[in-house]
Amino acid sequence: MTNGLIQPIIFEGHDAGHYTLPDELVKLRDTFLKVQAQPYPEPPHTAWQLIQTMAGEVIDAVHNGTELPDPAQIEEARKAERIHQDVIDLIASCIDLASQRVRKALHAHGMAVITDHLKPAHTKLWTDYKAAWRTLQEYGQTEPRHLLAAPQKVRKASDTCDLLAERYTAIHSARTALTILGFNCPDDPNGKYAAIRNYHQLAPSRLAMSRPPWHGLATRHYLGWMVENGGDLWLPTPDEQRQAVIDEAPDNSPLRRVSGF
Repeated sequence: MTNGLIQPIIFEGHDAGHYTLPDELVKLRDTFLKVQAQPYPEPPHTAWQLIQTMAGEVIDAVHNGTELPDPAQIEEARKAERIHQDVIDLIASCIDLASQRVRKALHAHGMAVITDHLKPAHTKLWTDYKAAWRTLQEYGQTEPRHLLAAPQKVRKASDTCDLLAERYTAIHSARTALTILGFNCPDDPNGKYAAIRNYHQLAPSRLAMSRPPWHGLATRHYLGWMVENGGDLWLPTPDEQRQAVIDEAPDNSPLRRVSGF
């Protein structure tokens, strides 16, 4: 369970083997999960419940002429209730503190996660995907349903495309989670350059309602379209993303003027 863990999707991709994360960040996440998994103590009998039981015992003792039960038990029951509630409050505080430490670490290591972990994984993914897709192109078919009788090399390339499409989604999901945490590019509010360096080269129209040619494609077909049409896929830092906006901005763009272009 990851209830209370900030942006758990960042760790899900790591756990699935799609990319690495800083050791300290993973260790703090693991600590959070261990703390969260601590069992809650069984609730004791309440003082009210004990009083109801003792009332019957008192009547029986009076009736039988035996020793009355010790009323000090009631205070002991109240003490057990307080301890039980204290333990519950302590566990909740521990979970909250462990979660806060993960949050702080994500803010502290967020840029390193992008540059040292997600970006290298993305770079390798894109290189491998292009090679696998071109193998399918050389065969003349890219759809799995047409590859049942294809040579093993071709079927392996198709399987690679499926695996890497899943990995691509995981990497960009983690990058989006970091965007939510503040690692974003205000100059690219719609995220045009969050995944494609040469966005307007591929989709020249700048109309607000225009849709790019790859709109609605499943990830495997989206990546294949990019291979076939010269898409320059990347995983930029906020500064790199801003520079891409500047590089493709029209000559009269306020952004270019502000940036000295």
